[in-house]
Amino acid sequence: MHILDKKTIEKVISGTSTKENAREVADWFSSSVEGQQYLSDMLDKDAFLMEEEPEDFQNTISPYRSDVLLSKINRQIVRKKTIRLALSVAAVLLPLILITGFMVQLSNRYDLFGNSRYSEIYVPKGEKMQILFQDGSRAYLNSDTRLRYPEKFALLNREIFLEGEAYFQVASNKKRPFIVNTGETSVKVLGTSFNVNAYKDNKEIRVVLDEGEILFAARNNEYRLNPGQKFIYNTDNKQLYLVNVRNSGEESLWKSNYIRLNDTPLRETLEILDRKFNIPFKVIDNKALAYSFNLLSEDKSLNYILSELEKIAPVKFVEVNDTINVKCLK
Repeated sequence: MHILDKKTIEKVISGTSTKENAREVADWFSSSVEGQQYLSDMLDKDAFLMEEEPEDFQNTISPYRSDVLLSKINRQIVRKKTIRLALSVAAVLLPLILITGFMVQLSNRYDLFGNSRYSEIYVPKGEKMQILFQDGSRAYLNSDTRLRYPEKFALLNREIFLEGEAYFQVASNKKRPFIVNTGETSVKVLGTSFNVNAYKDNKEIRVVLDEGEILFAARNNEYRLNPGQKFIYNTDNKQLYLVNVRNSGEESLWKSNYIRLNDTPLRETLEILDRKFNIPFKVIDNKALAYSFNLLSEDKSLNYILSELEKIAPVKFVEVNDTINVKCLK
């Protein structure tokens, strides 16, 4: 079968063709290799437009959108008893080709039916990792962090699951929010940069916003967070606190191998050091737990950090059989 003139096809699509041309185009789409390829190319264009603007895919009106195309062709075909068999076949095959092909190509890009497989990454103590998602968003994972994410994001949102600490730079998409689940809480964003600290053994979940805007969900409510603010959620008493911070970027200094302690209790300080250097601590004297520490140190050895802590409070660190014992000097 010959290849139809592009102008003829466009007239059919625009609803300005003759009845004969409408029949011819329907027949060509359904029964020729060339027609099938032309139709496939149009579907590719639909899918490409959706990938460029995925949040607006339901409202996108492509010149070749499949439902519009089918409707216009059918309106122009007079269904007479004398219609030949090929046209009847076209009337059946055309919607199947359009809809099925369209959905298959869309499903290849997005998780339409919620059955996408999940991948899980664990970052061991003493290490860090960077993840680039398929939408262009990035996650910087701190030590002892677990991240679970789908191989393909869903069509209406981009949801992941975090246990540990991560800094996110989220690609903007107003109608396809990026959601970070931490168990008891979640963070919903449209396009922004923020830090989440949600280690399982901590009593607090902390979220600090650098840029943009996020919605923090806890206790069946959503709370809006602006740049320079921090939410602290206590997992024991279920209380939520809003704190203004002078420099929100300090919360994510760990990405650059800094250790930052800001009135940090000894127990949490030891957890931070354990994750960074992968060495356990044992508190011999519980009186040492009464002390907190302020320190900012860039990429130093463990021995250096411990010596600095000993200058701040009356504590002593002694290594015994690959474990560091913590004693109180008072």
